[in-house]
Amino acid sequence: MPLSNAERQRRYRQRLKARASGDAVVDQARIAVERAVQALWAYHERPSPTGVAWSAIDGCRTLGEYRSELERSPSNLLQACRAFLPGFEGLTLDEARAVADVIELADALRLAPAGRIFLPEAA
Repeated sequence: MPLSNAERQRRYRQRLKARASGDAVVDQARIAVERAVQALWAYHERPSPTGVAWSAIDGCRTLGEYRSELERSPSNLLQACRAFLPGFEGLTLDEARAVADVIELADALRLAPAGRIFLPEAA
């Protein structure tokens, strides 16, 4: 059954309250990580700078294989994200933002001083 407009608004306000209170911080972190994985995969789908397909280099032919490789070690995702520092070369602006978000989350969790990540300018 479709939701009424009032019900949609009520749910929307509940989500806003949860975000503002910090109740949804873990879900937001998961969403940020998923966005970063999707951004890394999008980069992986493009040819490498030498023109060779990344799948021929690292053996990951599907998103599932790539995700499995990132999950294999706790530091793999962060290493893959940090590999694009300092300039996020090869990533679109949205991909760079997704990768930068994960780097900033990791820095916050290890109590590192807040650093400024410079994203590429919009084309």
